[in-house]
Amino acid sequence: MKGSDLKIKRLSLLFAKYKIYPKSCYKNNSPVIFFKKKYPDNYFNKDLQLFLSCQNYAPNKRGADLPWWGKNYFSKKKGCRVFIISQDSNAEDAGSIVFFANLFPIFKNKSEYENYLNEGKLHFVFESWERIKKRFIEWGIDFDYIYITDGKKIYKENPRKDGCFDIFKSKELLEAEIDLCNPDLIITLGKSSLELLDGKQIYRFTVGKKIKIKEKLCVASPFLTGQGISQPNFNERLSAARKAIESVIRKK
Repeated sequence: MKGSDLKIKRLSLLFAKYKIYPKSCYKNNSPVIFFKKKYPDNYFNKDLQLFLSCQNYAPNKRGADLPWWGKNYFSKKKGCRVFIISQDSNAEDAGSIVFFANLFPIFKNKSEYENYLNEGKLHFVFESWERIKKRFIEWGIDFDYIYITDGKKIYKENPRKDGCFDIFKSKELLEAEIDLCNPDLIITLGKSSLELLDGKQIYRFTVGKKIKIKEKLCVASPFLTGQGISQPNFNERLSAARKAIESVIRKK
């Protein structure tokens, strides 16, 4: 087994501990299977097959969106590895940052994206997806060297309502992901993901600045969709985050 596969297998074993991706849930009508059928030669299908190989357990809690990584992230090739922490929400297009991140390198326009959704009978909107992709490109991020995950992704047992997360376990898993992925830069999107990663950080004082978390460079960005873009000083904070992110990526 080559080095990148070993890392993905380790990632799989890490997630298996928390039982949020039962392999049995990825059936013929799931977006994962649709993507596999539509793009059988895409590297992520092989990686995902390896990742899901260890998820052999019965569903016992609400699941989460799968992480996504670029084709060179776990390779030995040189590049600036960027670890992006998003956050789940209850919006109609919730999860579009992580859930459809695997489409970022594939689609170049609205028509391609919407045809894919229509054919797969999927229900996420283009505007948020496009806005996120454009931001990542503006920041200078290479999609081949990106890892995207939600921060809070472990729910409590049998949650009765949305947002019923197990904060302790979500933080524990996120920290373990960072240790395994060993990024050059961490980007947190929004207040929730920053404060989950480091509860000592105060978002309004930290957003747009370079800080160290777990001995890694980190930049807190405003959340890029939904209510995030209506927050006070959004454009100013986003501009500061962009400059900080660009300054790190340019040096790598």
